[in-house]
Amino acid sequence: MTTYAYEVVERIPKVLSLGIVYHNVDFDVAALVCPCGCGHRISLLVPDGHRIAVRGNVPSIVPSILVADAPCHSHFYITDGEVDWYPPMSASQAAAVMHRQVARHVSNDRASRSWWEGTRRWVLRTRGRVARWFGGDQ
Repeated sequence: MTTYAYEVVERIPKVLSLGIVYHNVDFDVAALVCPCGCGHRISLLVPDGHRIAVRGNVPSIVPSILVADAPCHSHFYITDGEVDWYPPMSASQAAAVMHRQVARHVSNDRASRSWWEGTRRWVLRTRGRVARWFGGDQ
């Protein structure tokens, strides 16, 4: 049974150790190794997707963590450093969850852009399309 400790880091390490939630507070990202033993690296967006509460160096993470991009399809919570397992989701359920998450991120990204930034991006995209239409290199 894997238990997790919490560690604040300046950079998420390339090689992660099982049983540690690495958290870069400046960039609001966290990473850990899947507790099932498959070795899959899990990356979390904090606070956009997940919230980490810490008591001492013991983490709790909500909502649940679904490993949809690995064969194990693990699904669990981390509560007071302990892994609480939930049944794995089917491939179609996992795909639906991932689709909703991506749509939420895209929506949040668009909403956070200023009017000027949105207009600038539109002009650059349109310019590129027009240039390609007329055989340019853009």
